Amino acid sequence: MVHLNRVHLEDKRAYWAMVMPAFALYLLVMAFPIILSIMLSVSNYSGGKMFGGEKWGFAGFSAYARVFTDPWFWNALKNNLYIVLISVFGQLPLGFIFAYFIYSKIVRAPSFWQGVLYVPNIISVIVVGLLWQVIFSPHGPIAEIVNSIHASSFQGQLKAIFDGAGGFSLSDDVIKKILHLAGPSGQAMFSDPVPELRDLLASYNGQPISEIYTALSNLFVQKWSPAFLTKTDIAMLPVLFVILWMYTGMYLILFLANMQKIDAQIIESARIDGANEGQVMRYIILPALSGTIVNSAILAISGSLSSFALIFAMTGGGPSRVTEILSIYMYNNAFLGRPNFPLANAISLIMVLISVVLIVLTKAVEKRYGGKEE
Repeated sequence: MVHLNRVHLEDKRAYWAMVMPAFALYLLVMAFPIILSIMLSVSNYSGGKMFGGEKWGFAGFSAYARVFTDPWFWNALKNNLYIVLISVFGQLPLGFIFAYFIYSKIVRAPSFWQGVLYVPNIISVIVVGLLWQVIFSPHGPIAEIVNSIHASSFQGQLKAIFDGAGGFSLSDDVIKKILHLAGPSGQAMFSDPVPELRDLLASYNGQPISEIYTALSNLFVQKWSPAFLTKTDIAMLPVLFVILWMYTGMYLILFLANMQKIDAQIIESARIDGANEGQVMRYIILPALSGTIVNSAILAISGSLSSFALIFAMTGGGPSRVTEILSIYMYNNAFLGRPNFPLANAISLIMVLISVVLIVLTKAVEKRYGGKEE
């Protein structure tokens, strides 16, 4: 009996000797920052005496009250919810559909499409953000393509005017048609449009007609700019598009890997019995992947609320903070201007609580509709 007790005691010592280093590391890396963040959020900490701040003391929940009365918090929360929605109801369905197309070999060269759709996930987030920032800029490829289309259209209509006049002409009829084509903004360039435009065209006389078309299009065609994307109600659209483009491939891989675990004989038997593709997906694949779908939704929610690098690189929360999200809102309060550490830590804890609430709701939906973990 004594020998058994001694063996049991030695087993317990060995257990704790192996567990304690990892447990201590966990407390140091995970638990301590969480506890410190909670303490800072209810304190008046402003850097301590070393940085000329007040003595650290308890300040109650004033930081939380300030967060909930700040309109920029609600703006950041709204933007984060947009990201959650595009992640859960955009990335997941698209990832599932693409995975099903590849799994069922509905598309040709499935390995090629699998690689193409996953490539954005292996590119640096900062690189992706800067890349799309250039694409959506006023001098980026989108603006250049649109301006080229507008210029070509204008030159085509200009050519029709001169062709109708039998070639290059300075007649009043041709001048008035060109002014009508230029529109109010083009006409506003002149104090007396008809004679002034005639004089301008006369200065081009003798030059190749293509150069005249180019010169007039440069003068009259209004340059398109994506400046409309700075409007409050649509400024998040480019960000949401990039998020959808970048992370859909990750869920494609998750769904495809789990689809490949399904017994192919079950699907083949269903098809022999007359089941079409929609019925196979609804009654076999979706139930088999219910746990994967829930886990993916949890990943999407937590990732959406903690997203920072992509949007920081792409917009920095601008213009005028209209694309700011909670993590950038927290960063700005913690590190820019006069740091407000209690407020920043309060924001971080609110982000955690929101994430927990959304994940609990997801698990409740799973339980309600019979999902199960794989």
